[in-house]
Amino acid sequence: MLFPEVAVLLRKLRRHSASTYQHCCNVSNLCRALGVGLGLHSQEVASIALAGLLHDIGKMRIRSTILHKAARLTPQEWEIMRRHPDFGVEIISARARLQALCPLINHHHERWDGKGYRGLAGEEIPLGARIIALADAFDAMTSSRAYQYSKDLRDGIHELEEGAGTQFDPRLVKVFFEIMPEILKRNSHQAC
Repeated sequence: MLFPEVAVLLRKLRRHSASTYQHCCNVSNLCRALGVGLGLHSQEVASIALAGLLHDIGKMRIRSTILHKAARLTPQEWEIMRRHPDFGVEIISARARLQALCPLINHHHERWDGKGYRGLAGEEIPLGARIIALADAFDAMTSSRAYQYSKDLRDGIHELEEGAGTQFDPRLVKVFFEIMPEILKRNSHQAC
C-alpha cells in the first residue's frame, strides 16, 4: 500500500507524462525482482521498489516539450534533463516519510566506473541506486520512447553484458540474468 503522498505524486506524474509514469512502474517492478533475487530483507526490497517508482519524479519539473522531444536535445535542454535527480530530491525531501529515499533517487545515474552524474564509483553508490540504475537502463532500452524505438530483448541483454563492470555493478547484472526468466514470465510492464 502506498503512502497517500506517494499516490498524489504519482497522479501528478501520470498527468504530466503518462510514459514516464509507466516507465517508473516498470522500473519499480524490476527493482523488486532484483531485490528479491539478491535475497534482500523485505523492507529493503520495498524501499528500493518505492524509490524505483519515484526515481524520475523530478521530471514533473521538466517541460513536456523537452521531456517528449523527438529530436536530439540541445545542450541547454540536456542540462535541464540532467537535473531531474536534483528536482526529485527536492520534491521527495519535503515529505518526511520519504526522505530516506533521497540518496537512491539522487544517485540513480551513477555508473560503476565513476563516470556518472556525480562521480561516485563502485560500492560508494548506494545499493538501491545501483539496482535502480540497472532497472532504469534496461527498461529504457527495451521500451519505445518519443526519441527512440525500443531495442529487442537480445540487444538489451547485450548492452547489460557490455556494461557490466563499467556502467553497472557486475554482480547485479549476473543476478538480473539469473532471474530474467521469471521477469519475462511476469512481464515487467505491469501497472503500479
